[in-house]
Amino acid sequence: MKHLDLLEHFSAADGGIAMQLRGAQRRLGSHDGVDIVRDDFADEAASALFLRVQRTATAESVRLRLAGNHLLKRCAIGGWMFEPTTPGEAVFWVPRLPVCRTLDAVGRIRAESPATLANMEIGGGEVAATFELAPDQVLDCVVWRLESEASGTDGSRAADELMTASALESQAFFAYASHTATRCAADFYTHIVHGQVYGACWAWPKKLKICDELDALALHMVASALGHSTGKRVYRLLRRQIVLAVLCRQDADGGFRHGEWTDEYESHNRLINGAMQLLATEFAAAPEPALEGALRRIARYLAEQVDHTDAGAWFLHDSLERSEEGMRHYPLAWERGRWLGKSPTNLLILNTHLDCMLALARERAVCGDDTHDGLLRSAEACLRTVMSARPADWLFRPLLAVISLSLLPKAEQEQLPFARRALKRLGWKYLIPRWHLIRRRFPRLLMPAGYIERSLGQADFVHRYHGVHLMDFERLLACGAVDPKDPRWTSISDGLVDFGVNSRVTRLWKETAASRDSLAFWAEGLYRRCLRTRAQRDRELLATAVLDLHDAGLGLPPSLLGANGEIVPAQSAAPTPSAADARLRVINLGARKTPCLLVVNTATTDLPLAFEPPLAAAHPGWMDATRSVPARGWILLQPGPSDAEPGPASSSHAFLPARPR
Repeated sequence: MKHLDLLEHFSAADGGIAMQLRGAQRRLGSHDGVDIVRDDFADEAASALFLRVQRTATAESVRLRLAGNHLLKRCAIGGWMFEPTTPGEAVFWVPRLPVCRTLDAVGRIRAESPATLANMEIGGGEVAATFELAPDQVLDCVVWRLESEASGTDGSRAADELMTASALESQAFFAYASHTATRCAADFYTHIVHGQVYGACWAWPKKLKICDELDALALHMVASALGHSTGKRVYRLLRRQIVLAVLCRQDADGGFRHGEWTDEYESHNRLINGAMQLLATEFAAAPEPALEGALRRIARYLAEQVDHTDAGAWFLHDSLERSEEGMRHYPLAWERGRWLGKSPTNLLILNTHLDCMLALARERAVCGDDTHDGLLRSAEACLRTVMSARPADWLFRPLLAVISLSLLPKAEQEQLPFARRALKRLGWKYLIPRWHLIRRRFPRLLMPAGYIERSLGQADFVHRYHGVHLMDFERLLACGAVDPKDPRWTSISDGLVDFGVNSRVTRLWKETAASRDSLAFWAEGLYRRCLRTRAQRDRELLATAVLDLHDAGLGLPPSLLGANGEIVPAQSAAPTPSAADARLRVINLGARKTPCLLVVNTATTDLPLAFEPPLAAAHPGWMDATRSVPARGWILLQPGPSDAEPGPASSSHAFLPARPR
């Protein structure tokens, strides 16, 4: 049996310093079959300890010991707390019980299951738990030590942070890559494993859990927003821990490897862009050299992930696209092509090209780095050429009308007249499987009626990315790289919204498990569009999307909390208040100087509009309203009449008309 004393590992100088930031550092060490990661946050008087224990011939179990007299309590934010009986001593938080995992050579998780508890002892001046060690697996555990000496924090407050949770803290939030949801602070540790951030799903096609910077970005946004709204230290710590995790995973060339699809350990640029956006937000809030260096290295790496076409630079989706050898491992059907002089292996995947442009533009903005300006101009020129291509409209318009019959909600499909049902059958059985062949003959991504295809080279009709395209084009309009009033770009966003509404594809997503996650990206696209247009129709569509997310059992995209640094700098963000009733969803459409809240009622009965704490306490200058939010409806809340858009006023608020649904 191995014996591990937690207090010793919290205080010992195990291993060496792997990453140093202002007020935070990560240490890595290994001793006698135990791998150690410890994150120390001196300015918060807190530390997190990750232990990874391997079974050996002489140790088939491990005993974890915590000295001192403690009370064991279940936490409102998830996990367990060991509260000292002596005032002033540190509180220990165990967000997740130990887990046994099978890992491959590059750290991907092949299998996992709860560790078997063999014995538990509380008393006699210590707490001890003994767990069995499974053959060919490691046992992972994580413990936080929260000192009471943190500035402005006494022992009772440290415990209170763990033992209380607002409706906002208990809400589900969407993770961008794994399409899962976090519902409490402890849920972060379904992602944070031994100091690295993983996707919380078994990724297709290899059914592995991989390290994932896009999920890290989602968690970072949630922690930032909840920290801003609650003032709790635990969310600041979670945010900083995620930053340490991302920095420590960066390769020397600036990239990140994932191995989602192959054993070649390929990289996926959209995930890498998640790291860029996360670190850019941190750097913009508090610049320091380690962050700037990491950002510049990512930018250099991304600048190499391009195919130089006759129309300009096009960013690749993943490292497999760089060569014929790589594409031999590609897990999806694909077509070679030389349109615009592109490489045959460049699949011309739109969303990743847009995302890479936005990542480089963000690095330029926060670091003042104009190294890649020429590349960005070339990438924009290529994008313009690709999106301007509209051959054979006479052919695509009727074909898309046939395909659109398969995008209707299932109940409507069943009620189609016989002739249209026959057309629908022809569409899904013969047309959709050959859709890529038609587009190879007449290359285009932008289709009639506003639909945009994801890729030129992938063999499928990929309506699931329609919401992603809306989100990314709205991001493009907001980033400053293009004119936000240029009709060439605004018309694309308008078309995406019109197609989503007119085709009723969102209702199909809602009732189809494989497409349900598309609702989250659609909602985020509408959210960003609301920030740009302030249009009543867009707000109504956003409220409808929030209801659809609730009905589908999905979490809110984290951006809707108003703490996405790409949208609003941290110093300008307004905290999102917590509704008193958990059935109300509060969408933050404002900033510190221009607050605006969209409150959506997911219940089938009217609910009073109330906040905890009252809005006036959390937001000076605001008052709680004396009205309710209608069942399955929404209401827009803005400060007093002098600052509000035209609309009927109530108390010191202006409300636009509530919309039931």
